[in-house]
Amino acid sequence: MSEPLKPRIDFAEPLKEEPTSAFKAQQTFSEAESRTFAPAAIDEPPEDEGAAEAAVDAA
Repeated sequence: MSEPLKPRIDFAEPLKEEPTSAFKAQQTFSEAESRTFAPAAIDEPPEDEGAAEAAVDAA
């Protein structure tokens, strides 16, 4: 059968709106800036593929 209905929750005061987070404005690049722009490098550790991966690659 279905679950019983949950009791209603009565709040003591009206609900408040959650504050909206401020986003940064978008940035556009001029032609000169676009030639020299480089995104931040992300240092990721090399992935250990293991012996099983090497066996599949060798086949």
